[in-house]
Amino acid sequence: MAGPRGSLHIVMASLGISQPQAPGLPVFADVPFVAFDTETTGLHTTDRLVELAAVRFRGDVVEGEWSALVDPGLAIPPAATAVHGIRDAHVAGRPSAADVLPAFLGFIEGAALVAHHAPFDIRVLALELLRAGMPLPDNPVLDTCALSRRLELLVPDHRLDTLARAFGVPHGRLHRALADARVAGSLLRAYLRDQRGTAEPLVRRALTCDLLSFRLHADAPVPPSPLVSLIRRARAEQRAMILALTGAASTVRIVPRDVYGVGGSVYLEGDCHQPPWVRTFAAERIVAARLE
Repeated sequence: MAGPRGSLHIVMASLGISQPQAPGLPVFADVPFVAFDTETTGLHTTDRLVELAAVRFRGDVVEGEWSALVDPGLAIPPAATAVHGIRDAHVAGRPSAADVLPAFLGFIEGAALVAHHAPFDIRVLALELLRAGMPLPDNPVLDTCALSRRLELLVPDHRLDTLARAFGVPHGRLHRALADARVAGSLLRAYLRDQRGTAEPLVRRALTCDLLSFRLHADAPVPPSPLVSLIRRARAEQRAMILALTGAASTVRIVPRDVYGVGGSVYLEGDCHQPPWVRTFAAERIVAARLE
């Protein structure tokens, strides 16, 4: 995928960690982080969201918490309920992913993200965002599982509960989104407190070298097609496209930003001439396209 890499560096500059901090200052004390977690209908990244939660903090100060149960639009398999305890009755009448994601995006604005086994959560959310026609956020992401492996900790495994016990992090009922987000955020703070000499450069590199983000993880191959070729030509020539969509009464004018391959589908993201100003369209919805 060819994406707008410069946007990540803009985010990192806004976080204030492009340069090393002065000696003696708490590590990343002024950097906003949001630890987040998802619960889903299964263990595949194409499964649907049933719960999303996030905790925003700076240093040891928790600035806020956010969580939502989500109606996935299908039955939750018993195997998934056995993991997180969420049943169909718990999500009946709850908002869809498309309804809750704008609030989540507002909550994480301007922050670096933290999750345990982050690639899974990123892929789940990326698909839900693209299905909802929303752009992928530019926030850089830290994976507390990957960090624990890089720290070469003397632990039997790198599961969330194992690491929580090793660092003395309180943990209640795991495999619920808000509880897991709290633990992931506390783990990052524990790494930086107890393993500062090793953890600080690892965290700094992860946040400033584009190692993990929503955009960089939407990296499945984009199969060639006349539509993909037209999108790439429009991007190269900075021209608008006129799209005819299934179920739409009128055409849409869009200036392409990117084309993604995620979950076996292709998505077009671009700037529109009317709100919402940035939109995403599944290629399968586009029945005709031309350059303006």
